[in-house]
Amino acid sequence: MYSVQQSHLVSAYGDFISQWPWDHYAAFTFGRQMSQSRCIRHWDDFVDSTGRLTRGRVGWVRADEQRRSGYGSPEIPLHFHALLRYQNVPAPEAVAGLWKSKAGDAQVEIYDPARGAAWYLAKMFPYEDTRYDLGGLEHFIRPPESRRPWVQ
Repeated sequence: MYSVQQSHLVSAYGDFISQWPWDHYAAFTFGRQMSQSRCIRHWDDFVDSTGRLTRGRVGWVRADEQRRSGYGSPEIPLHFHALLRYQNVPAPEAVAGLWKSKAGDAQVEIYDPARGAAWYLAKMFPYEDTRYDLGGLEHFIRPPESRRPWVQ
């Protein structure tokens, strides 16, 4: 359960993340136990490869969750949840296949803002064992109707 302050934090991050028109929501697992730094290197390689696959820029936000996943390899606790944005949108199966060829299993689906994936990622931010990162978003303009002040 969250404190009031944590609830406000999750809400604010969810609002911030939801401002981009995401293309995919994904969960990525690993096929074997690896260090956190090696998992991040796999992610960086995956983002670079996705950019080459799509012949364009990739924007993303990622939450690294250390809890057991109900998907993929439950014996390996580290898994990533991510939202992805592309200049040239690939099929979800192509993105999943690219991850599977490099690191483990993947579940990639077309992003539906009504399902709350931005807040799902944000809900992990208050936990001490959760790391998060984002990148490439400077290449994607947020639609004017979604722009909210960052500080209220």
